[in-house]
Amino acid sequence: MRRDQFSRDSSFATHLLLATLSMSAIFMIAAGAITFAPAVVQLEFGSGSLDQVAVLTQEILQIHAVVWPVVVACLIATTVTSLFLFNRMTEPLFRFNKIFESIRRGNFPDPIELRGRDYLKREARALNEMTLELRSMIGEIKRSQLDLSGTIEEVAEILSQDDPERIAELVRTLTEQDKLLQESVARFTDPA
Repeated sequence: MRRDQFSRDSSFATHLLLATLSMSAIFMIAAGAITFAPAVVQLEFGSGSLDQVAVLTQEILQIHAVVWPVVVACLIATTVTSLFLFNRMTEPLFRFNKIFESIRRGNFPDPIELRGRDYLKREARALNEMTLELRSMIGEIKRSQLDLSGTIEEVAEILSQDDPERIAELVRTLTEQDKLLQESVARFTDPA
């Protein structure tokens, strides 16, 4: 998966943007209601003169002149912040995905290195530890397999020489190596 495809996961980006914008909108509506409520209540229920109504109307217009630019600025800031956070979250996920794909193909890449501003550092550390442990386990299995192959070659050579004591010793060695290989492979089996 290419970086631009991964970072353009529209469902995640859209969800994050909608969540942050809707929470901002709810907050702004509540703040607007609190700001406009006193003047509207006075205007609606006040038994004032035409001059008082004009003053209240002027107050409401002044509040509108101040509040709406702030609301628009907050929505723009929320959008920019959401996109910034989206990128800070998806960059490490892109790198994780590359490691998963590499492991799936049987390769063990170098450990992930996140930039200082990226999120998911704990997860990156866990992924790095997992790949190192897998690399170690695969190394153990390869060593066991090489030992077993060498012993099988020895058995074939001894069988051709017909030495019963040496054959018995090699059978014990084969049994021990088989047990080690089984233990190594057992670490990968499903525990259920």
